[in-house]
Amino acid sequence: MGQLDVAHYLLFNLLYDQLFAKLTATYANLTGRTFLITGGNSGLGLAVAVHLARLNPARLVLGVRSLGKGEEAKREIVAQTGFSGLIDVWKLEMDKFASVQQFSARAKTSLERLDGAILNAGIHAKEWTVTDDGWESVLQVNILSTGLLGVLLLPLLQATSKLPSPHPDVAQTLPHLTITGSGAQFRAIFPARSAPEILQAMNDPTQGVKSDRYETSKLFNLYLAREIAQLRQAQGVVVNVAHPGLVVSGIARDYNFGAFVMLVWNFLGWTPAEGSLNLLYGVLSPTPPGAYIRTCQVSEPPKWVKSEAGVKIQKKAWNEMVGVWRKISPEVDDIVN
Repeated sequence: MGQLDVAHYLLFNLLYDQLFAKLTATYANLTGRTFLITGGNSGLGLAVAVHLARLNPARLVLGVRSLGKGEEAKREIVAQTGFSGLIDVWKLEMDKFASVQQFSARAKTSLERLDGAILNAGIHAKEWTVTDDGWESVLQVNILSTGLLGVLLLPLLQATSKLPSPHPDVAQTLPHLTITGSGAQFRAIFPARSAPEILQAMNDPTQGVKSDRYETSKLFNLYLAREIAQLRQAQGVVVNVAHPGLVVSGIARDYNFGAFVMLVWNFLGWTPAEGSLNLLYGVLSPTPPGAYIRTCQVSEPPKWVKSEAGVKIQKKAWNEMVGVWRKISPEVDDIVN
């Protein structure tokens, strides 16, 4: 991404959106429906769970790293909304592929239907750390585990698309898979794009730009939505990626940005309740396959992503990710093929 592109994004996307965009709450009657949110115990995940609870679903599933914090979130949802449906709190550690597999398997055996999944769990780590699976933490959590979970949930989502409406007064709608993305993708440097093996280059601390890990991971979230949407198993499933905007949350807690930056952030930033309206739009609205959502509407992704070279890089990155997932789960082949 060139400097002019970054400047255009900062001035005409980020700054304009934060100052002038009008976010609207998407309404739907969710009676009898089931929704799953990862990272559902705080920030955007908790906020979108509250929005969904107000629309009267039958069941909410919160995927959380800490069960204790998940139970606190459950109580908070009930306190804010008076929700009387079922709220499940399930363990999910995105830095462990085994946990992602266990979580998806539990969904398949425990849920009769899945009308929407919001893959929101993510990190913005300052330090370079490596998971027990051997991957840099941002790469595994934000990209590899997010994609793996999305792929593994597809059969349940597609099966739900073939079920009748859960209530006679509720219109039939397609199930959704929504990934929490970010406008940070417009700032991605992504030096590994030209590497013979993209993921291995991203996993090497001697290559690339360490401060670019989060931005590139958000670009990959767009890749995931665009590629998953093309799968046969995604027929009958709406797949998209939603940018919540600049939100005042704890995701960048590892960074010490200084008083001035935090002053600007707090002035421009939306609350999680506001930013999560973009996720709500994503999981309830009929969007095109792999759509990028910004300010509660479908928007254009970075221009170079749709170029001939950009499409080739996306496909190469996707094929490498599938290669990683195949070694983790035997189900992946059946789903992606």
